[in-house]
Amino acid sequence: MDAFRSTLEEVQDADLIVHVVDGSHPDPFEQLRAVREVFAEIGASDIPEIIAVNKADIADPAMIMNILRKESRAYAFSARTGFGVDGLVLAIESSLPILNVEIDAVIPYSRGDLVSAIHERGEIISQEYLPEGTSLHARVDAGLAQQIADLV
Repeated sequence: MDAFRSTLEEVQDADLIVHVVDGSHPDPFEQLRAVREVFAEIGASDIPEIIAVNKADIADPAMIMNILRKESRAYAFSARTGFGVDGLVLAIESSLPILNVEIDAVIPYSRGDLVSAIHERGEIISQEYLPEGTSLHARVDAGLAQQIADLV
């Protein structure tokens, strides 16, 4: 369980969790509960979560329907046959932050945290190191754009 927990600690910085559950498992709800317990322990309970119920091609249809009814953001799919993959991908894409603000700014070297955030959460178009700071042309979400505007 410690190895499992340390692997999941990377989740803390995620924008979205895609939680894959084995739909053919005898108790998929126990799988969900166990992983969510670890999410709570590592402080990741507030991160948006999509439940991807795999093996829809071989799982008990009643169990799949039960999961879909109880989990509002659950999607059944089959990695083997491809069933439901398009819907799952669409759900993931629509749940990710929208990088709809283009910025062109020089970030002072004293704000390396902001440059790191742009690299982690944005899309870098160009970057140049100037005497006064890091010049970035990037696409970011509205929240990050506001942080940059407040700085500049």
